[in-house]
Amino acid sequence: MDKTSPFDHNFVVSHLPLPQVVERIRQKDPRFSASAYDFVRRSLDQSLRKFVPKEEDRPAHVRGHQLLEGFRQLALLEFGPMAKTVLNEWGIENCSQVGEIVFQLVQHGILGKSETDRPEDFQEIWTFTEAFVTPFQPQKAALTVRKLRRELSPAPRIRRKRKNDSTSSSKKT
Repeated sequence: MDKTSPFDHNFVVSHLPLPQVVERIRQKDPRFSASAYDFVRRSLDQSLRKFVPKEEDRPAHVRGHQLLEGFRQLALLEFGPMAKTVLNEWGIENCSQVGEIVFQLVQHGILGKSETDRPEDFQEIWTFTEAFVTPFQPQKAALTVRKLRRELSPAPRIRRKRKNDSTSSSKKT
């Protein structure tokens, strides 16, 4: 049986820490702040936890749309209604730019990719307004924040009994 991996490992793995690699990238392409690179890296971690079952014999991998979903969730969780503003301040204004950052990190050996991964995987799945402004419109804001907290919570929440629950059950007898 052929044990070849579907992942490209022809890139040079960087032995430099992420901040030094980002500094080198930014010397050639200063469009994105150092915080943008760090956030995309943390978004990858978020996506791996959410979408990839742990398999020891296989490298972990997420598709472009999965990474974007992890990016969206992490931005909403950390920055709430300010997510779009913060990301724009860092130079990230759309999904394609998230992909550009990912592929810069791949090129410099921080991230790996499969043979099928392409920058086009990060085409506009949603606009930043849809992802980061719409959820905080008045009728959706409370539901969105609660849903995100539930999705990203490390442990299930225990429902508390309401005061009315105990009195209503005693009235039935």
